[in-house]
Amino acid sequence: MSTKLEPNMEVVIACDPNAIPADQRAQWVATGMQVYAAALEVQDLPDGFGIRLPSESAMLIKVAEYISNERLCCPFVHFTVEVEPNGGSFWLRLTGGEGVKEYMGSILRENSLLPRLLQRRLASDKTLSES
Repeated sequence: MSTKLEPNMEVVIACDPNAIPADQRAQWVATGMQVYAAALEVQDLPDGFGIRLPSESAMLIKVAEYISNERLCCPFVHFTVEVEPNGGSFWLRLTGGEGVKEYMGSILRENSLLPRLLQRRLASDKTLSES
């Protein structure tokens, strides 16, 4: 699967875990699982997903650690972290060009990365949250 980044640049949608140094892979997987397991809400965006996470500083550090390696494995994903004011939650947005949303959705579903309630509703709801 590929998508256009710029008029003359085509991006291939394929993960490469070997792009992450071997001695960091186990920690990358564990950190990613912790981040996704902490999801409070998932928003269906036109070009990807927004994941609301708890406002704890430790979680923000985990997200940064996760992204630092995930961007090597999946360079076709646009990562955005938005911190809400006044100690509110923050959002991890995973977006990209054509095909990225479908790919990321399949990864989230097939690997059961989100909390069970969000996982079951991922395919059907536009905004998902655990109440």
